[in-house]
Amino acid sequence: MSIEDNKRVVAQFVEVCQNQHDLAAADEIFHPDFVNHYAPEGRPIPPTPRPAGGFQAFYGMLLRAFPDATMEINEQLADRDLVATRKTLRGTHRGAIWDLPPTGNRVELEFIDIFRVKDGKLAEHWTSMDLAALRMQMLPGTG
Repeated sequence: MSIEDNKRVVAQFVEVCQNQHDLAAADEIFHPDFVNHYAPEGRPIPPTPRPAGGFQAFYGMLLRAFPDATMEINEQLADRDLVATRKTLRGTHRGAIWDLPPTGNRVELEFIDIFRVKDGKLAEHWTSMDLAALRMQMLPGTG
C-alpha cells in the first residue's frame, strides 16, 4: 500500500469509529495481530480476546462521558507503514468518568496518535494524550 493509502486507512478509522461512534466497525479495521502500546497514565490497557476490544472499551468510556464527541484531524504525516495524526477531541461532559460527575463543560484536547498499517488494517498503536489536562477541563466552574 502507498503512504496515501495508509493515511486513508487511519482517516477512515477516525471518521467511522471516532466521529460516527461506530465502535463495532473497529473489528474490521484492526489487524488480527493488532498491538496497542498505549498505556493511559502508565497503566497498559488489558489485552482483550478481540484486537479492537481495548480501543472499544476506552473510547466507549469516553463516549459515555462525552456523547457528542468529535475528532478533528489537524494534520497527518506518514512514512513507510507509519501514520502520525495530530487530532483534537471535542465534546461536552454529560456523563460520569473517573469519579467526576457530569458538569456540562465543553472540553477540547489535542493529542498525537501513531499507527502502523499492515494489509490495509491498523496493526500497532502509540499515543501521547494528556488525560490530566482533560480532567482539569471537567472540573466544576472551568467550562
